[in-house]
Amino acid sequence: MNILEKIVERKKKRVNEKKKVLSLKEIKKEALSLVKNSDRFFYEKIKRLPNEPIKIIAEIKRASPLKGLLKEYNVEEMADSYVSAGVDAISVITEEDFFLGDSKFLINIKKRHPSIPILRKDFIFDEYQVYESKILGADAILLIADILTVDQCKNLYQLSRSLGMDVLFEIHDEEGVKKALFAEADIVGINNRDLKTLQIDINTTFRLKRLIPEEKVVVSESGISERKQVRELIKHKISAVLVGTSLVLSKDPVSKIREIKEIKNE
Repeated sequence: MNILEKIVERKKKRVNEKKKVLSLKEIKKEALSLVKNSDRFFYEKIKRLPNEPIKIIAEIKRASPLKGLLKEYNVEEMADSYVSAGVDAISVITEEDFFLGDSKFLINIKKRHPSIPILRKDFIFDEYQVYESKILGADAILLIADILTVDQCKNLYQLSRSLGMDVLFEIHDEEGVKKALFAEADIVGINNRDLKTLQIDINTTFRLKRLIPEEKVVVSESGISERKQVRELIKHKISAVLVGTSLVLSKDPVSKIREIKEIKNE
């Protein structure tokens, strides 16, 4: 069993435990009561026009399966620093066992910064989790192609959109591209990290970008820490970058964010 399978197996147990406390029927009713409009809050913030700087989705990440605890820090204060630096969106990892995430992080950050779109990053495979995301205050959710069937990709995508949330549809290979196109996803995240082996190769973005229609918003995820990488991403018409570990471990995340935003296509 690879690490991705272990994470999903543990998450399934947690979701089943939650269903015993609050049923699907109950959580669905609560989520539907919160649907007011279908504004593309996350989509509009990370869609990059030709002359704009690359958009930044800064991540709240406490740990990883590979490195364990990254460092101790106050997640709300880190979110404050991200906002002060001018990020376009914040990604909050809520997976508890391998990334030490917590739904409370998302709730608290959204309350502090209602004008910044929040992405819930977790291992979502059940409609229950989509309804839960709406209640938590997420503006968008992550759907990972590698853990979903073709039908799940489309059904969970459509459910999220019906609740007024955007979807960052994450892929890592050619099969993932097919799933994204079948689901009619308009935001495609190319993860440079192989979730099965945890190895990183930024060339994954460049290879798969060629297979994605021009009208899609494309986000490059994982392993982005150097100026030259960002320049290459801009050249390949990438709309946004999702940056986590390098920001969390940076001594000055504000300066690092501002440095990325200043990079032009040379």
